[in-house]
Amino acid sequence: MSERTNLPIAGWYPDPEDPQQLRWWDGGAWTEQRQASISEQEPGALGGLPATYSGPPILLVTSNDIPGFRITEVHGVVFGLTVRARNAFSNMGAGWRTVFGGEVQGYTKLLADTRLEAEARLRYAASQVGANAVTAVRFDTGEIGDIMNEVACYGTAVTIERLPD
Repeated sequence: MSERTNLPIAGWYPDPEDPQQLRWWDGGAWTEQRQASISEQEPGALGGLPATYSGPPILLVTSNDIPGFRITEVHGVVFGLTVRARNAFSNMGAGWRTVFGGEVQGYTKLLADTRLEAEARLRYAASQVGANAVTAVRFDTGEIGDIMNEVACYGTAVTIERLPD
């Protein structure tokens, strides 16, 4: 009897059957749990609108618990990620705004759209693993190349049920 060694630890990995998907490896075998690696947005949609989520309702909370609900299953960490940029003319206009002061409305809209898109992708990822809620939701943001904004939205995908009254 030979012992299987050098197997990867449990986690999400590219699905060997469909590289556009992530698949859960339980440490010994592939499971049937899958999630899209990005979102429902069409690939390569340059200048397109932010990705949206149209699946079943997914509750997002920043707390670890949800009052009035019991967590019945933990599906693991899920995330939504997006990188967005303004066009070059908007960047020049924003440069002038720094001279005179005031809100740079184009960047405010960019950041709001980016955050909403990351949330939509988080909801999609949660639905792909069978969750109906995400706890401990957090945002992380960064700048890429001084011209793009990256936002990650992440948390723990769970299945919840309402507690009896």
